Amino acid sequence: MKSLKDNCYRTLLAFLCVVLLFTGCTSSSIKEKDNKETSQNYQDKIDSIKQEILLSAELQDLLNKFPSPMGAAIALEKSKAGYFFDLTNSPENVSKYVTEKSKALNLGVYSADLSYSVAYDRNDETNKFFYCTSRLADELGVSGVYDQATSDKLKKYINNKDSLMALTNSLSTQTKNFLAENDRSQVAVLIAAGGFVEGIFLASALGQSDVRDNSKIMSIIPAQKDNYEKLVQLLSAYKKDPEMQPVLDAMGMMNSLWTNYGIDSGKKIPTEKAIEIFNLAKEVRERLVK
Repeated sequence: MKSLKDNCYRTLLAFLCVVLLFTGCTSSSIKEKDNKETSQNYQDKIDSIKQEILLSAELQDLLNKFPSPMGAAIALEKSKAGYFFDLTNSPENVSKYVTEKSKALNLGVYSADLSYSVAYDRNDETNKFFYCTSRLADELGVSGVYDQATSDKLKKYINNKDSLMALTNSLSTQTKNFLAENDRSQVAVLIAAGGFVEGIFLASALGQSDVRDNSKIMSIIPAQKDNYEKLVQLLSAYKKDPEMQPVLDAMGMMNSLWTNYGIDSGKKIPTEKAIEIFNLAKEVRERLVK
């Protein structure tokens, strides 16, 4: 009798071991499958705009000469517009950009915010936006631009506005050159688009908030018309790319800034029109930083 019970216990124990082993293997297989699928989905996002279209020599030259956001930032500072950190793209957002497209666009946006902070001698903000641009450039594989030497220069020049402006412009040029040399001008065009839109957004935001005389601030927008047309040309080279078309569409929305509001006159823009201009620039900008 005792032997029979022992045999039953042994059989039951063996059965439980088999069940646990099978369950563990199945769970491990499911987890491994999920990890592979998650990894593949992430890689698909990263690779979303790597079908590179080479620009013509004329368009590449246009891109090479496209100005950095520093010019618009200096114009804002000279117009006596204020500095408002809340208008910039929060540095806390930097971690949410996971696709190559969103990283490139927001490298441009943060580059404009960096220029804005440098132009106004805002050291703390300058450090924050330098971190954002450095991180996104690194994640985009732009090597040798935001290195330790560059970081050391930032610390050295932090109280020297002219040197910081020169360094910021140099970062923009070096990034563009690196991308061109590696046949990644599509990324450079997205960076240019992000920087351009952020500059227009900042000008429109500051212009609509100044109810006394916004003529100097708002005059920055018509001064960017030529750059706008060049940027549309560059983006149009990629219009067959489904990842790029939304950016071109958003840029097309901005055309009315130069046709519907009469801001090329250099005169004060009525408050209601200034608000309309701001709302339009904000809508376009939100499509890039979302």
